[in-house]
Amino acid sequence: MAKAKSLRIIPLGGLGEIGKNMTVLEYGRNMIVIDCGVMFPEGDMPGIDLVLPQFDYVVQNQDRLRGIVLTHGHMDHIGGLPYLMRRLRAPIYGTALTIGMVRRQLEEAHVLQQADLHIIDERETLSLGAFSVHAFPVAHSIPGSVGLVIDTPVGSIVHTGDYKLDETPAGGRITDLDALRALTPNGVLALLADSTNADRPGRTPTEKLVADELDRLFDEAKGGRIIIATFASLLARLQEIMVLAHKHKRKVALTGRSLEENVGLARELGYLNAPDGLIVPVDAPIPDGELLILATGSQGEPRSALNRMAQGEHRQTQVKPGDTIIISGGTIPGNEEEVGRMLNKLFERGANVIYGKLATVHVSGHGSRDEMQAMIEAVRPRFLIPVHGETRHLHLHARLALHTGVIASDGVFILNNGAAWTTDGFRAWLDAPVPANDVYVDGHLIGEIGEAIMEDRQRLSQDGFIVALIPVNAHNKLAGEPQIISRGFVPLNGSRDLMREAQKAIRQHFQRGQHVRQDSIEQTLQNFFYRETRSRPVVLPSFIQV
Repeated sequence: MAKAKSLRIIPLGGLGEIGKNMTVLEYGRNMIVIDCGVMFPEGDMPGIDLVLPQFDYVVQNQDRLRGIVLTHGHMDHIGGLPYLMRRLRAPIYGTALTIGMVRRQLEEAHVLQQADLHIIDERETLSLGAFSVHAFPVAHSIPGSVGLVIDTPVGSIVHTGDYKLDETPAGGRITDLDALRALTPNGVLALLADSTNADRPGRTPTEKLVADELDRLFDEAKGGRIIIATFASLLARLQEIMVLAHKHKRKVALTGRSLEENVGLARELGYLNAPDGLIVPVDAPIPDGELLILATGSQGEPRSALNRMAQGEHRQTQVKPGDTIIISGGTIPGNEEEVGRMLNKLFERGANVIYGKLATVHVSGHGSRDEMQAMIEAVRPRFLIPVHGETRHLHLHARLALHTGVIASDGVFILNNGAAWTTDGFRAWLDAPVPANDVYVDGHLIGEIGEAIMEDRQRLSQDGFIVALIPVNAHNKLAGEPQIISRGFVPLNGSRDLMREAQKAIRQHFQRGQHVRQDSIEQTLQNFFYRETRSRPVVLPSFIQV
């Protein structure tokens, strides 16, 4: 009797972290990928622009790849595609806005020819080898967001994507649990569910609260300009702002490339409506009391439009007393210092600055604990795999699931990136994991920056470096006085005694008569500087033949 095939679910990103969401499903000779995102660098990643999932497993098995299915158009779900498509060709499926945003990214990266783009909606079934994929609508902070029901030969899998159970969402698109139940008449084998807000009790506030609060703030800002910073991809919020601007008889100016591009694309596809004449150039001669400026920069990004205003470096807009500045975006963990510095600068320029601690000008696009429980109770899966969250979120989501009594204790799996969760439709177990490390992007360098270099960068950022230029003869003997150059460690003119002692340590190392290598000199100097200063600068010895 032939052994039955098993379904494998392999998260390559998004577990134990916020970002770079990417999941592989495979059955026999068939593979599909759900999402392909990036993660933005954390504070301990100096010089890094983006963090990618490790694509090697997908690339090595691309002959089995039937397609990439996307849940929505946020960068943590689609931002990795330009990098993946440099290494393979594949069909990509998503709703109209999602595919429009992907098309733009692939065009900019000159890899559009590698992708076959397909627009899907909730009325069709997508057949991808052994998988049948149905999308169902969900409420999230960007239009066109969907969850997925994936029928496999061993049972149905539900992937929620990012969602909340908002009954009054911007754009009117709710998470349709009735549609989800209708798509799973034979039950659900496994639920892969968003865990982002697993540590938040109750329900995530409705988007309508933000609209009502913005309406009030607009009314109070009579006579001065309103400047709003939000995420460029938060298109549902941008639509609310357009409606309120029209209501309060203000023109809207856009500043920030990503914002301009997203608004243009959303208007073109019918996801964002703005009356003719509402949007004007940022340098249009509009009275202050009749102008609203939408800007990038809610995270304090150094070159974003709002941060350039805070620094007085924006070419067209200078912040001044009388301006009302609203930060309508939650601060991503790790960006608190940058946002705080920007807020201080804006206050210094005399603006009335409104942010999250002062008013309800932002709500999360992710469901909280009560919504997670409602999802589990609606789906009633045999197995739960918490996804999309840091480690604490995954564990809290698992505890919540067990508390509902819907899932047995052996039915919850907390996985790491690279884990190969396997099931025959009855049991589930873990196979050997696949490589799923962080891949760092630094300019044009993709994957060349490894952990050793990151450790060096962290040390350089903390203690600086020392370069020791050591003259040696043909017999590898010391042939002159070593020179020591310090950067970011101690000033040379204020530490001559320390540097003379370091030179002495080098001479003594040579005098011991042993064969001297650069790594032994490096160790000698590292020990010396730590003993003398309790600091660990990066030491770079260099032998110069004389």
